[in-house]
Amino acid sequence: MSISTFQRRQLCYQLGTPADKRQFVVFSKNTAGQAGRKVFIDSALAPLFSQFVNTQDAKSIQAILKIEQLRAIAGGVTANTNVATPFEHMETFGDLALYYQVHNPAQGNNAEAGVYITDVKLAANEGGSTPGLYVSKSTRSRVSLDIVNNNIAETNTGVIASAQTSSDAAQKASKLVGPDAWGSPKDFNMFYIPAVIHNEMGLWMTPDVRAFRPSQTAKNFAEVITSTQQQRTNQTPVEWTIEGDSVKILQLALEHLPSNLNKHGFKLIDPVADTVQIINALERKGAKLDKDAVSFTGNKRALAAASVSSKRSQISRHQDSAAKALQKASATARDSLANYSASSVKVTSDFMTYVRNLAGGVAW
Repeated sequence: MSISTFQRRQLCYQLGTPADKRQFVVFSKNTAGQAGRKVFIDSALAPLFSQFVNTQDAKSIQAILKIEQLRAIAGGVTANTNVATPFEHMETFGDLALYYQVHNPAQGNNAEAGVYITDVKLAANEGGSTPGLYVSKSTRSRVSLDIVNNNIAETNTGVIASAQTSSDAAQKASKLVGPDAWGSPKDFNMFYIPAVIHNEMGLWMTPDVRAFRPSQTAKNFAEVITSTQQQRTNQTPVEWTIEGDSVKILQLALEHLPSNLNKHGFKLIDPVADTVQIINALERKGAKLDKDAVSFTGNKRALAAASVSSKRSQISRHQDSAAKALQKASATARDSLANYSASSVKVTSDFMTYVRNLAGGVAW
């Protein structure tokens, strides 16, 4: 069973609960609720926001005005929706990508109803490559990337990757794979996810690709795993490296995988998924799981996911290294929450006034 909506809200430190130590302030004087919903933003984003937005620049002013329109359009037809957590949305405003939740508090929740901006990034652009299995091969310092029509991974290395295009995804995958013993690019297989925008904040659907379903993508990946298990000529297991939200695709694929996976190995980096469920299922199916099968680099969403996953069930006693990695990640997630409020600066004005003062700008 996948992580429930309630538990996924735990990963985002549900608004208005004691665990949520963030300080949300009104975005601007125009979003204080006089017309439409209130729009709030995490005050800790001010230094980052001031780097992206020059309050005296015409392009930035236009972006700010559009952000203020969230009081009317938040979560509407122009919004991108998080695949794993549909209550989260992302909207682009010029060069900015804003991540937010539309909050309608339940009884006992202290947070006001409104739109809550939780993060700010530079915007990504839409791509358009064919999803599925690819192979990257290096010959005489030249690298080629081709789609694999028979769904059989014949190299010793596999990666699930996603970016604006398959070429961009392959570049990211190549960094994960690393060079061979002679310093040349390794050959590898890549399962390309048709996500238009995929980043550390999650996997996002634009309005134009709402037909995309993670469950279908997971079935496609399961077909690759199954075909490779049945027809791969190389007896050395394919070692799949899967990072971040892409691990969710593996989790959804579990129910479609064959009972024997001895031609596959798996390495999960910063998994934002139910890691305990995944590792236990892979072990039962005979997949190769090395001592570094699970690792964390500090991604907050992955740490939070590890904490929730560890509370839900117990990892196999045979996976000592994975258990230790999850235990450490869970402890780090708890420490991050405990220390959040200590590093926060109290903001008494609206967010844009604070940002202009922070940047030394003149009054609006």
